[in-house]
Amino acid sequence: MIQTTNNLPQDLLNNLLSDHHEFKVNVYQSDNQYTVEAELPGYQKEQISINYEEKTLTITAKQSETETSEVTYLTKERMKDEQSRQFIFKNIDTNGIKASMHDGILSVTLPIKQTKTQISID
Repeated sequence: MIQTTNNLPQDLLNNLLSDHHEFKVNVYQSDNQYTVEAELPGYQKEQISINYEEKTLTITAKQSETETSEVTYLTKERMKDEQSRQFIFKNIDTNGIKASMHDGILSVTLPIKQTKTQISID
């Protein structure tokens, strides 16, 4: 369900050393759907794109920073950049995917397509 990596130690090191910080998510499954909840405080829904293509859900959040010469930062921890996460899901009913945003939490629901059919014997 969730994307895996072949080189976990190197990927972790690269993530820690880079300026690119990914947002936190919870991913869970209920009886008939998957749900991805992403923490995106400070983002407006217009700054977020969600795509599902070839079994991959991609969530991208992008903020642009306007530089001002009037301010000298003493500490600058809030990043203004593009963040993206990808997840792999199989058997999704793509027509039923929905997203909502409330209090900085993006929630994406992906309904599971029924692939099993009960066949009776005549």
